[in-house]
Amino acid sequence: MFDKSIEREVERIKDEIIEWRRDFHMYPELGFEEYKTSEKIQKILKEIGIPYEIKGKTGVIGFINKNSKQTIGLRADMDALPINEETNLPFSSKNKGVMHACGHDGHITVLLGIGKVLFKFIDYLKYNVKLIFQPCEEKPPGGASILIKEGVIEDVDFLIGYHFFSDIPLYKVYIESGYVMANTDRFEIIIEGKGGHGSTPHLTNDPIVCSSFLISNLQTIISRKISPFEPSVISICKIKGGEVFNVIPDRVEIEGTVRTLSERTRRKIKSEIKNITEKITSSFKCKCIFRYDYYSPALKNDTRLTEKIKQISRKILSQKYFYNYHPIMGGEDFAFYSRIVPSTYIFIGSGKKSGVHHSSKFNLDERVLPFAVKYLSQLVLMFD
Repeated sequence: MFDKSIEREVERIKDEIIEWRRDFHMYPELGFEEYKTSEKIQKILKEIGIPYEIKGKTGVIGFINKNSKQTIGLRADMDALPINEETNLPFSSKNKGVMHACGHDGHITVLLGIGKVLFKFIDYLKYNVKLIFQPCEEKPPGGASILIKEGVIEDVDFLIGYHFFSDIPLYKVYIESGYVMANTDRFEIIIEGKGGHGSTPHLTNDPIVCSSFLISNLQTIISRKISPFEPSVISICKIKGGEVFNVIPDRVEIEGTVRTLSERTRRKIKSEIKNITEKITSSFKCKCIFRYDYYSPALKNDTRLTEKIKQISRKILSQKYFYNYHPIMGGEDFAFYSRIVPSTYIFIGSGKKSGVHHSSKFNLDERVLPFAVKYLSQLVLMFD
């Protein structure tokens, strides 16, 4: 189980950790706008004694130097979501329409806690440690690609990421090699028809009826074109057309997302969406504009690094803490790092009490914070 010295240190700073998280939660900021968040991180790192630099506009990179030839990186995302909070917490968001609804406030807090613990036990470290506080995970173009361009991971030999996950029971961890999160793509379809009065639909080329037929047919791609052994999702998440009850509009806009684990399936689905869209809009005598963006690749955990982390984790945690789960169809721009440097992304259970991620009532179970600091700090200290 946990080293007694680490356990005592985390217990000593536990109240401070909770206070940090609540402060971050009260002042959430959207991607590349995390100015107050960045200032708070810098202030805490300065108090600890950890040098840092600013990257990616609002990102903060802390560095614990052991004069080693190798460096372990740990990454936490900083940004919040454009959601109006409805938790009624005493530390609810003070920024209307913006909320930490995914737990990034906890991710930041844990990385600061790890930094504080590792700095105290610096004599026991075998590697340099890079603390990567990354902006803008939630929206394209994403902070990971920006930090890569700015050279943040050029000197990183191993990279560890983590995410609290409410579908996994509190204190349980899911660590697995291979694909753990999906390719994340976005598509937009604009259907241009011929509008008119709702009383004379025969005189129009109705883009609303066309879009309804199209949406229903797009769902058949998964059920009839893709193998059931290939996990994949197509979701229409936005449809906009018309302004009043009695006028058929000229135009309908549709937006959605595609999630896959394989590149072959990813490209096949794009092709199928394009083909179906063109054929159906043509049959309704409408025109279409089709845009498809490959945003984030699938997140693949490096086999050797992940097996090493699992071995170390078994020395820290008893078997009851390990949870059998499966790849999820959510996306993560941590995947960009994993294409360059050996990386492992760990899911840490925050339990059902936290609620549903990306919802207005999400509230991270704070009991997971000291647990994560203990576990990840010891993981790094035992890395050899």
